Amino acid sequence: MEEFRKLGLSEAMLATIARKGFSEPTPVQKAIIPFLLTGSSDVVAQAETGTGKTAAFGIPILEQMGTPDGRVKTLVLVPTRELAVQVAGEIRSFRGSRKVEILSVYGGQPFGVQRSAIKGGADIVVGTTGRILDHLEKGTLRLDNLSCLVLDEADEMLDMGFIDDIRTILEHTPEKRRTMLFSATMPREVISIARRYMKAYETITTVPLNKSQQLTDQVYLEVREQDKFEALCRIIDMEPEFYGLVFCRTRVETAEIAECLIKRGYGALAMHGEIEQRDREHIMRRLRSRQITILVATDVAARGIDVSDLTHVINYDPPQDPDSYLHRIGRTGRAGKKGTAITLVTPGTQRSLDLIRRTTGKAMRRGTIPGAREIIASKRARIAETITRGIQKQDFAQYSVLAAELLERADPLTVLAACLHNSYGDELNPGIYKEIRTASPTKECTTHSRRFTPRGRPRPANAKTLHKHGKTPKKGSRP
Repeated sequence: MEEFRKLGLSEAMLATIARKGFSEPTPVQKAIIPFLLTGSSDVVAQAETGTGKTAAFGIPILEQMGTPDGRVKTLVLVPTRELAVQVAGEIRSFRGSRKVEILSVYGGQPFGVQRSAIKGGADIVVGTTGRILDHLEKGTLRLDNLSCLVLDEADEMLDMGFIDDIRTILEHTPEKRRTMLFSATMPREVISIARRYMKAYETITTVPLNKSQQLTDQVYLEVREQDKFEALCRIIDMEPEFYGLVFCRTRVETAEIAECLIKRGYGALAMHGEIEQRDREHIMRRLRSRQITILVATDVAARGIDVSDLTHVINYDPPQDPDSYLHRIGRTGRAGKKGTAITLVTPGTQRSLDLIRRTTGKAMRRGTIPGAREIIASKRARIAETITRGIQKQDFAQYSVLAAELLERADPLTVLAACLHNSYGDELNPGIYKEIRTASPTKECTTHSRRFTPRGRPRPANAKTLHKHGKTPKKGSRP
């Protein structure tokens, strides 16, 4: 904990950090925590999601909180509901024995419940711009005692069109406040917000923005439209422990791909903009606990999602613009760990890929779709390794008598093969993989009047898919 102690933290906070299992601050925390603890000026910090920035501003805020009295002293604005819950939970985990009330406020949650919670007293409020503005307009939230304002993921909020909401909220805050702005990128709109609404501020830039891309192996695979789903399954099966996001372009396709993955036996769920907040939170809990290992999502639904240790980001459909591509692949290859970003490109999406490659200047290498034999060999090696580890542990004494009885009925090879088949089923059957023809998007022609399901069957363009949760989501609500 010596590196944390050098940042000027209290012993109580150091004890809390130790209980969380942290041993060394991230570069963002090293740069920002001392600055916030020792100074009073505003700060504009360029930091990516997943670098520990919530702790970087949350810890100093808690350290300087003073005596809690239930009046809102800190407001943290975030772009999405998911991020509001996540940031509030992270700050809450650092409060230790402090009697600090931390509340998350977002659309999709009953307004009356939030109103009662705010009335009961809240020292720190983390919320989305739309719902915070609702409370300000109705007088259920007052910022008279606000001393600290945090704009988290400012570029995302601006991209999502919340600039007017942000300006209105800023007009409700006292002039004498400390403002912290965090953004992964620094477009002109973000700088204009800083110049107009912040006092003389310091700019802090930590890890270079392209660091995550350096840790991410970027690959594109050329595939026919009707073979995309089969290619996705092969990519997943080739990996020892696939844990990742699959990006699709539309809500309908997202639901379809997730449903087809489930039918193939994968732990997958869909996330799109029309899923209710309660179901969204349930899905994220399952993903973080690895009850599912594949989340199929649209760009809108994935905003604000921050999950540690993702191994893969799969672009089932290439994004429309380079910025979206960078935001997508930035969710893997974090905290010094390598990740893989794979983009499936068809003849109809070749132009999108060309634009991304030209604009980002990143060297994406061309890959090949794993063959059935290659995948079976990989699976066979993993099964052998798993069984070898079990033999070394020697924790199977309860099965020894049964094993002896089985060996009396058949020869050892037959018994072992039957046990393996009982445990792994058709995992080593190459027949489960359909043939994939070689595709060259630069040569092959397609027709855009026909769309295909993941199984390759034509369907009408207005085909509907039942939502897994069986609910009709609410529309038109603020985030």
